[in-house]
Amino acid sequence: MANAMLDARQEDDAYRRVELITGERRRRRWTGEEKARIVAESFEEGANISEVARRNGVSRGLLTVWRRQVAAAVGKAPNFVPIQIGAGSDRGTAGEHECISGLQTSPLEIAAPPAKVCGVVEIEVNGARIRVEPGVELATLSTVLAALRG
Repeated sequence: MANAMLDARQEDDAYRRVELITGERRRRRWTGEEKARIVAESFEEGANISEVARRNGVSRGLLTVWRRQVAAAVGKAPNFVPIQIGAGSDRGTAGEHECISGLQTSPLEIAAPPAKVCGVVEIEVNGARIRVEPGVELATLSTVLAALRG
């Protein structure tokens, strides 16, 4: 057989072999919506990453990369802390509470900024209480909070 192949080459390239590959593209382009849906499914309680990846036609490694990207993006987001609006506040008025009651409280919803800024915000960090009046500069408040955190 090796001699037959050698002979065929010596006859002025009498034939040429061409290999045609058909089928799906090896690289699939995923839309942002598809990625978000798959990653959200993988973060559900009790979900197995390998099973989620297999079910959606994604390699486990790629799904892991997407999950790390989401985790990194979430790590950059500001952290929110629970607040308590007390009726017994020493400076609170009914008008302040009315302004606050219109805010959306769901962490997944993005609320539009309120039409008017009202009220005083009290922040307690490491036993120190800070009262923030409307109009305070963000840079100043950030510096004070950073100093209190240590």
